[in-house]
Amino acid sequence: PVFDVDAVVDPSPTVQAVPTAQTICQDGTTNIVLSNPNAVAGTTYTWTVSASANVTGASADATGTLSVIAQSLGLSDDNAGTVTYTITPESGAGCVGSSVEVIVTVNPQPDATATDETICSGSTTNIAITNPNGVGATYTWTVFSNTGGVIGAVPGNGTVIAQTLTNPTNVPQTVTYRITPRSAAGCDGPVFDVDAVVDPSPTVQAV
Repeated sequence: PVFDVDAVVDPSPTVQAVPTAQTICQDGTTNIVLSNPNAVAGTTYTWTVSASANVTGASADATGTLSVIAQSLGLSDDNAGTVTYTITPESGAGCVGSSVEVIVTVNPQPDATATDETICSGSTTNIAITNPNGVGATYTWTVFSNTGGVIGAVPGNGTVIAQTLTNPTNVPQTVTYRITPRSAAGCDGPVFDVDAVVDPSPTVQAV
């Protein structure tokens, strides 16, 4: 007599990662969403990582419990780095699908520094802004505080804060400028405060 035997072929799951590549700033968080286009029941995802030596915070996941890669990535120096995530789907039946890769570029943050300055009322500041870590930056500033209502202090941008400041009082007053550096890659660095102290100019009365 004939005998029938069945071979059950379970489907292999697919995985889609969105976005397929990502660029973030230093200390930013990845947001890579994983899904299963062919809708195989019970599909889970694991991933491995291959990172530049200067990238921190990237880690593999073998638990199969996550569907979003959300990791805060830092840099140990002032150079850009990359992380390659290799993501593998596995069905509830234990079938493993083809892996996909997502490359994340991590760009460094610039910094800024400047030296406090003291001027006489009616004089012009000459506060040069520099970028010690060499990432390269443009600078904007706000007037963070202005005691005594010094006249002439306004927000701006550039590499030198050159503003004619007038102290309307008879005691020294301080303008605090808050500087934000931004790299060509669009990464903002930590803000830096610099003070311009405006000494009053004396008046004279002849009787």
